[in-house]
Amino acid sequence: MMLSFCKEGDGLYARRALDSWGMDVPLLQAENVQKTFHQGEQPLTVLHNVTLSIAPGEIVALVGPSGAGKSTLLQIIGLLDTPSAGRVRIAGHDAATAGDDVRTRLRRDHLGFVYQFHYLQPEFSALENVVIPQMIAGKSLAAAQRHATSLLDEMGLSARIHHRPARLSGGEQQRVAIARALANDPGLILADEPTGNLDPQTAQSVLDLLLARVRGAGLGALIATHNMDLADQMDRILELRAGRIMSL
Repeated sequence: MMLSFCKEGDGLYARRALDSWGMDVPLLQAENVQKTFHQGEQPLTVLHNVTLSIAPGEIVALVGPSGAGKSTLLQIIGLLDTPSAGRVRIAGHDAATAGDDVRTRLRRDHLGFVYQFHYLQPEFSALENVVIPQMIAGKSLAAAQRHATSLLDEMGLSARIHHRPARLSGGEQQRVAIARALANDPGLILADEPTGNLDPQTAQSVLDLLLARVRGAGLGALIATHNMDLADQMDRILELRAGRIMSL
């Protein structure tokens, strides 16, 4: 992995370069992923041999009806759950069967998450919500505050950084959540209905910010949505139907 070093306060910290993974290495590879739950004696398979990949700079929409398995697939790809069968690679690292320590590092260093509900910490300001994940990753407070301020300014929130979530609108809360997802410079963004709770105009403005940031930085993204108007703005659309992937 290539690293660039930037002077930050009283030390140096390593930031991944945009070509960390190399254009020939997919950010995500899921191969024949299957997930089966057991309810009593009756097994329930919700994902059937799902295979997909995402390259650097590619934004992929994941559509499908409620109950099709979108959230389950995102949890597996995001290393929050394990598949019953199949393999998941994140930036070339085999993650499906890796130990908890390795999975935690991969989530921290390579993945950013945006959910339908913002899940911001209510007792902290917008700035603090974006600072915290950076400090967990080892960045100094001063460096984390500078980076968080820059991200929130990019999200159009420079006048709101000291407000707690309860004093922000729904669209503002989601923009803070996007900044938080970007805080540790991930290569891949996973978003589960990130505009599902917003009115159409606000949803479009939030998506515009997310797509602009992902494209501008050459990241990859897998975005689950029910909204086909939003999905049509992405590079590729995959439909999950009855636990199986189909290209549209």
